Amino acid sequence: MPVTAVVAQQDAVIERIEVVGTLAAREEIQVHPSVLGKEIRQILVEAGQHVDRGEALALLDTTEAQMQLGKNAVSLLRARAAVAVESSRVDMALIAEDEARRKLERSRALQPKGAIADNVLEEHQNAYARARAELRLARQSLELAEAEEQMIARERQEIELTVERSTVRAPSAGKILSRNARIGAMTSGSAEPLFVIAEDDDMEFVAQVTETSFVRLHQGMRAEVTLPGRNGAIEGRIRLNAAQLDPKTRSGTVRVELADDERLVPGVFARGAIDVSERRNILVPSSAVRSAGGAHNVYVISDGVVNVRRVSVGSSQGGLVEIVDGIKAGEAIALKAGAFLKAEERVKAVIVSPPESQARVPAAAASLENRTGALTR
Repeated sequence: MPVTAVVAQQDAVIERIEVVGTLAAREEIQVHPSVLGKEIRQILVEAGQHVDRGEALALLDTTEAQMQLGKNAVSLLRARAAVAVESSRVDMALIAEDEARRKLERSRALQPKGAIADNVLEEHQNAYARARAELRLARQSLELAEAEEQMIARERQEIELTVERSTVRAPSAGKILSRNARIGAMTSGSAEPLFVIAEDDDMEFVAQVTETSFVRLHQGMRAEVTLPGRNGAIEGRIRLNAAQLDPKTRSGTVRVELADDERLVPGVFARGAIDVSERRNILVPSSAVRSAGGAHNVYVISDGVVNVRRVSVGSSQGGLVEIVDGIKAGEAIALKAGAFLKAEERVKAVIVSPPESQARVPAAAASLENRTGALTR
């Protein structure tokens, strides 16, 4: 009797943990106003729009700041005029001090010769002392005027900074995820951010994984993410996993960095599979394994004679079963293990090509039925 058979072959078996989750921005930047208590006058961007670093997002009311700039300009002119006046006084005091000094030097030179009376010398000494005191006073007044000018100049810088900060700008390039800014609203430090930006448009896959599966994951593991409406899976690797599990759900968060993040929309539901371990074992079609009472058997054909062989099976997917022990590579196995075959029966093996190998199999007992994204066992 002819029997269709396949040749047992070794192949790579990659154990996977299947998860569900959503797409999310890798880094979300919250844009808050730098100037509080100001009215929002104009909004320049909308959600979904890409912005560059430093691009204007919204304009705040600057009426009061502009009035302060006008007042400051007048005060600055007065301060500069005061500095000029005090500087002139210092120059005059320097001239007076120089004249008093020369008179005193001349009197001191003539006094030993009797040409200058003692009272005249004393008058010249007093005049020089007064000139020096007036010079010190003039210099102190100049310093005070200059300090006043600097203070007014710093006040102007603060007002100009307020005007500059009244234009809300993007701290980084990226996509606007949400816009909470409203025209006419007042800025507040306790309010929601005016805008939320996905930094550099980077998206990643975020999934919740149950405790038993979470402890097997670590950074760098390969993953594949399948999105609705998109042909083919996107490759990625685990970028980050949570430092601890949620005590209520007993699950942890895993973030997968995607190789291709173009045209990805945050919040989209997605399915993923993470490669946990890799090994090589025999893979045979599931139809070649007969299971009954917890035992698994295959029909090995050797020299035209059927031999019933008990085997140990591992994971299975896509019509293939992993054989952990019981057969070797190269042995012919009946494609269909049915009751019509008996031990020691002579048959004619017709070798056919096995079904396409499914190299990746899911982790044992993993299920995707939980809509919350956590694996159930």
